[in-house]
Amino acid sequence: MKNLTQILFGLIVLAVIASSCDSLLDVHSERNMFPENHQIDSPNDSIYTMVGIFTQLQKLADRYVILGELRSDLMDVTENAGLELQEINDLDISANNKYNKIEDYYSVVNHCNYLINNIDTAFTSGGEKSLLKEYAAAKAIRAWTYMQIALNYGKAKYYKDPILSVQAAQTDFPEYSVRELIPILISELEPVKHVESPGAIALGVDMSSEKLFFPIPLLLGDLYLWNGQYENAAREFYTLIERERYIIDDRYSSTWTVDNGVFVERDMFDQNYLDIFELTTPEQITLIAGSTELGEIDELNKMTFTEYELKPSQLALNNWDEQIYYYNESATIPGDLRGSLGSYLNASYFGGGASNINTILKYYLMWSEAEVSKAVMVYRVATLYLRYAEAVNRAGKPNLAFAVLKHGMNSDVLAVDSIVPRHEKYQIYTDSTGIFFDFIDFENIAFDENIGVHSRGCGNMDRAIDYKIPDFNSKEDSILYVEDKIIEELALETAFEGSRFHDLMRISIRRSNTAFLADKVAAKHTGNEEAIRSKLMDENNWYIEP
Repeated sequence: MKNLTQILFGLIVLAVIASSCDSLLDVHSERNMFPENHQIDSPNDSIYTMVGIFTQLQKLADRYVILGELRSDLMDVTENAGLELQEINDLDISANNKYNKIEDYYSVVNHCNYLINNIDTAFTSGGEKSLLKEYAAAKAIRAWTYMQIALNYGKAKYYKDPILSVQAAQTDFPEYSVRELIPILISELEPVKHVESPGAIALGVDMSSEKLFFPIPLLLGDLYLWNGQYENAAREFYTLIERERYIIDDRYSSTWTVDNGVFVERDMFDQNYLDIFELTTPEQITLIAGSTELGEIDELNKMTFTEYELKPSQLALNNWDEQIYYYNESATIPGDLRGSLGSYLNASYFGGGASNINTILKYYLMWSEAEVSKAVMVYRVATLYLRYAEAVNRAGKPNLAFAVLKHGMNSDVLAVDSIVPRHEKYQIYTDSTGIFFDFIDFENIAFDENIGVHSRGCGNMDRAIDYKIPDFNSKEDSILYVEDKIIEELALETAFEGSRFHDLMRISIRRSNTAFLADKVAAKHTGNEEAIRSKLMDENNWYIEP
């Protein structure tokens, strides 16, 4: 990780200070100025400018998790929590809360704008337009950041040119709501969706630069989901899955040892969900990474371990405890192994803090072995598959979506019509043959080892005869049921990773039902449920006042 440390902390990051400007666009960084007419026309220039973007992006890492989880139903505060965390938990965030700094988001946007507007996309090296990759990567990071602004603050000031002066910062930029912004971002990304991410650069033994980028098909798929374009979303998610051969296999499944049908002990060392959160695993798609080597504090590690300010909510614990682990039809045991010792554990396990505090585990593990690297995981393979399931479900294919949870996407599963009916998987078919929809073909042998996401913590789900879609009178009821199971699965699989509040927002908006989000979040607030529910029934209260 030393190479990354030297770049991030040795580089003089180019930036602009406009102290008298609108605070929303105060894009300060080391109080230096962007050169106004600097053409980025070499790989060295583009690398340094891209690292400047990553440096600004690091400022958003901790709050991505805290704002995305603590406002929702799965993360809670302990009695040790400071006032700022309590404000976020209570959805009453003051303007001077350190996690409420909208200017940090616009700083990322401004750095992206600088690269996008100055890079020479026609530059050719080795027979390819090599700088086009950095151009597309900056557009992807800008789109993700704009979505964070809109989803957290309800609206975003949209501008495409870098702000290089006080006068430019005083421009009356258009301001868009979430619904208005999404089509704009889609139109920005569609022309570059086939451009691959920049090549990987080794950043020490535990990190590669490829994990610092945001794959455009994944971002586009998310945007299409928010925009109600479900087949387009499924197609983009599938494109990335197929291109990278991403699979959900059993390497990260936590397991029980069973002897003659009797559960003996949990296997702690072979095939473990915990391994996902080591920095070297292929499960990770996009990280916001940083370093602790030069004195930067790992705030999430401190809040979840050292100072025990954050913990899993009782709702999260109950959710894992209420699942059933299957060895076979006759041998089952309560509990999802992604919970205790997977996503959280008792603080006494590490010999510190009050023994009754259940502490969040994931951010302890997102360190390198040398404990000099830290990371927040934005996207990983399971997230991608669960987004795919959400898209195909809303595209009218609930059985296919449920198969992602229970069985996994492979040729054997798709060959069974009782699992995925022919009309859901084939665009043209007869009684004996069929042609897959272009976003459903998992026939390649690369997907043979795919398992259901739910199997990671609950064992052999192929044997679970009661884990199924009930017999409903309408497809619409089946779709709603499966969507509820996907949201539940996101809680089981991706708890504390940063996307929970926005996931609940997306479903609530889709259903035109603010109670969906309000009820789930309010249930965490024992003794104050009705006040929180009443607040969240007004969609305006989902957003932060900067």
